[in-house]
Amino acid sequence: MKYRIKDYPEIREKVENMSVEDLLSSVVVPHLTPKDGQCFRNTPGVFVFTAEAEDCIECAAMLNDGREDRALIVSDMEYGAGCALKGAVHFPSMRAAVVAGDPELAYKMGEHAAKELRGAGYHWTFGPCVDITGYSECPIVSVRAAGDDADTVIEYAGAYMRGLQDNGLIATLKHFPGDGYCLDDQHLTVPENPLSKEEWWAEFGKVYKTLIEDGAMAVMPGHIALPVFDDIDEEKDMYPPATLSKKVLTGLLREELGFEGIIVSDAVNMGGFCGYTNLYRANALFLEAGGDCLLFQHNDKEYMENMKKLIEDGTLSMETLKDRAYRNLCFSREYFDSYTPASDFDREAAEECSKVMAKKAVTVHRDRAKLLPIKLDKNSKVLHVIITQIDYPMDAPKDLTERLREICGTVDVIDDPRPWITKDAVKYGGYDYVFVTAGVFPSYGLNSVKLTGEVARNMMEGWMRYDTPCIFISNGHPGFADNYKALVDTCIDTYGYNKYTNERVLELVLGDSYIK
Repeated sequence: MKYRIKDYPEIREKVENMSVEDLLSSVVVPHLTPKDGQCFRNTPGVFVFTAEAEDCIECAAMLNDGREDRALIVSDMEYGAGCALKGAVHFPSMRAAVVAGDPELAYKMGEHAAKELRGAGYHWTFGPCVDITGYSECPIVSVRAAGDDADTVIEYAGAYMRGLQDNGLIATLKHFPGDGYCLDDQHLTVPENPLSKEEWWAEFGKVYKTLIEDGAMAVMPGHIALPVFDDIDEEKDMYPPATLSKKVLTGLLREELGFEGIIVSDAVNMGGFCGYTNLYRANALFLEAGGDCLLFQHNDKEYMENMKKLIEDGTLSMETLKDRAYRNLCFSREYFDSYTPASDFDREAAEECSKVMAKKAVTVHRDRAKLLPIKLDKNSKVLHVIITQIDYPMDAPKDLTERLREICGTVDVIDDPRPWITKDAVKYGGYDYVFVTAGVFPSYGLNSVKLTGEVARNMMEGWMRYDTPCIFISNGHPGFADNYKALVDTCIDTYGYNKYTNERVLELVLGDSYIK
């Protein structure tokens, strides 16, 4: 059933009597790390960065102590609680749920995440990512999205959304009007969604319309331009990001798609927002375009002073400010009015769900020479080469090394070497096999899901073409083997990583000879 924010006449009356400062506080969702000493007041929500559960519970209690209108505690949980909570059950990725082939696993992932996170004091997540990987090299989507067509996204991301919201955690669809076809990173600039109107309605329009009708409570627009629905900014000779476009937020999302929930911006410190125009002017334009609350904006002195100037010069009207404050306060009040204690979290069941998903997602991407399975024993000598970039799952290569050492007599490791070092090791090391953990995990501000810079040079020198067979494992972006099609004969994709992933990798590599 489509969601609509409940009206509260008493909040309407309260808003009419609020100071400008309190109104401005009511349209921001600032961020903090537990124990950093900050305590935001009068904001409808607070984003809490990754921390231990006990610290999150303590932080949430501190933030809401004595408040009449409680703040929603928020974080990014795109695929399970492990995205935002230390020690939580970690699922590999949204794409892994699809490769595993069972929408019920996606629903259960949402259910377990909601129960675990609510137990840690959270109420709201900025997920699922409902982008579509129409362009495989889009710099930030990759395994965060369910797949490359609307129906897959609806089926799996929709199941995750329902799992979250059925169990008391607000879900957020992102990044409207749709990333995954864009060539650039909205953290750094304003990417353009290149689809025609017909294509957009068949893809992103279908996703958002379906999931809005299915009860989505919040939508996060990205700092992404949608030229076919917008007017060009003549001064800049480019199209504005959706976050600053009334045609996109009000005309398309509110009016044509009929969304009546909360519109929360993507982070205001991203280049596609505060780099397009001055931060505070962008804040005002977002609210005037139809947005409700500003993510990562702090209600500090600088914010107050600059926003007041924009009210004075007419960039932001008091009518708009009051309306957005009212909507945010109603959104929070409604949640807590219907709030019920978190259901008991079954850690064992959540771990089993995570394990099944992770193991089903591990697949052989390519095995040209039909190398697999191989045999390893205590007489085997193996080299493990690690060629990864920032934000790659740090535990992945370490765990694989440890597992190989339980099997083989010798396992040597070279981490981010230079290619000639790897070449000499392969030529003269006398290894039976080379295992290569390689690739990129999608992250902000990298502007690529390919190996780049000096790290990419490690694929030079032809070390993979000597007599020693090389087995590549990609735990991040699944396009790695295709980026290096000429060089990589054997590659396993995992579509993410958790503590169950490498066990399945070795089952595929060793076949029946693998002893756990």
